[in-house]
Amino acid sequence: MPTRDSAAGAAASWIVALREAAGGRVVVLGIGNDLRADDGAGALVAQSLLERFPDAVFDGGQAPESYAGPIRRAQPDTLIVVDASDFGGAPGEIRVAPTTDDAAGLTLGTHTLPIGTFMQALGEMTGAVVHLVAIQAEVTEFGVAMTPEVAAAAAAVARELATILKTSTERGDR
Repeated sequence: MPTRDSAAGAAASWIVALREAAGGRVVVLGIGNDLRADDGAGALVAQSLLERFPDAVFDGGQAPESYAGPIRRAQPDTLIVVDASDFGGAPGEIRVAPTTDDAAGLTLGTHTLPIGTFMQALGEMTGAVVHLVAIQAEVTEFGVAMTPEVAAAAAAVARELATILKTSTERGDR
């Protein structure tokens, strides 16, 4: 069983990775189906940030490819994609994948396009560096509530992204 210190270290690890990933104008894309329990984690993060950062956050829901044009027009230097994933971690565990190669192994199977392929296409289309914030899902059944661990992880990711987006906005990045 992980100790409190190792859990804190894991938390600090994803936060450090996310802060290091964010440079220039930061744009966030949340992905997920909120009708499928934990699969809605990315959409929940986006929804919690949209009102405060309407020009820098997109709720891609189940059809994130529909937001490729608006994301390109937002001219991101960094694009952060948030999605529920299955990387064999504990429910609610958070990882930041800095490249499409790292993201290729992080899949949930509810999307028709593999996340690594989608991230690569977004990077090529926008010229942005694309990073995945993956939240380990536990339950993805229709009509079931999001698990408390994943909801807490989504809230933590939203808080950190709010800080990053606020800094990006204050710097006047495009």
